[in-house]
Amino acid sequence: MFSLLAASLPPRTAPAARLLALQCVLRCDRSGSIALPRGLVHGLNLGPTGPLWQQLLDARWVHTVAETCEGFRTQLNDPLTGLPGRGPRARAAHWASVQSSGASVRDAGTAARLASVMLLAHTEPGLGNGAADSHMLARMCGMALHELLATTRELLDYGVLESCSFIGGEDLMWSWPEAPPRRKAGPLKAKDTAESDQPADVWG
Repeated sequence: MFSLLAASLPPRTAPAARLLALQCVLRCDRSGSIALPRGLVHGLNLGPTGPLWQQLLDARWVHTVAETCEGFRTQLNDPLTGLPGRGPRARAAHWASVQSSGASVRDAGTAARLASVMLLAHTEPGLGNGAADSHMLARMCGMALHELLATTRELLDYGVLESCSFIGGEDLMWSWPEAPPRRKAGPLKAKDTAESDQPADVWG
C-alpha cells in the first residue's frame, strides 16, 4: 500500500495528506468510492483537512470531494486493481488509524506519525525490530533521506522507537521499546478473526 501511494502521489505531498490518502485507499470500495466518517477524520489529528484534500485534488488522485454532515465523500481517479479485498483493507485501515493517532505518537508531527506507521508495517511480525533499505523507506514516505532520519530522531525523542541506526551502509535498522502490535505475515486465512493483525501483503 505504501508502494502504491509512493507511485501515485507527487513526491512533495504533505505527510498529513499521505495519512489521509492511506485511509482513503484502505477504505474505498472496488469502484474507488470513499466515505470517511467525520469522527474518523477528526481522530486522525491531521489539523485542517481542506488543504489536504486540495493537495489530493491537485494531484488528480481524487476528484469531487464533498463534505457532508456525516463526513467526506470522494472518488479515486484510478480504479483499484490487484489489491487485497475490502475486508483485509478495512482492518488495515483501523490498525493504521490507531497506530498513527495513539497516545505514544499523538503529540508528534504528522511526518513522524507517518514514518511510525510505515516502520511498523515493515517490522517483522512478532519481533521488536525491523530493517530495510533506507532509500526505499524514504521514498515510501515521500521524504528525502535526511527528512526520514529527522523523523526517526523525533520518534526516538518521544520514546516511540528504542533505537534506529544504519547497518551495512544503506539499510536502516530500528527497534521498539516493546514488541509492536502483531501483524500477520502472509495472506489472511478464514480462521483469522477481526482482531487479528494485518496481513503483510496489504502493506507492500
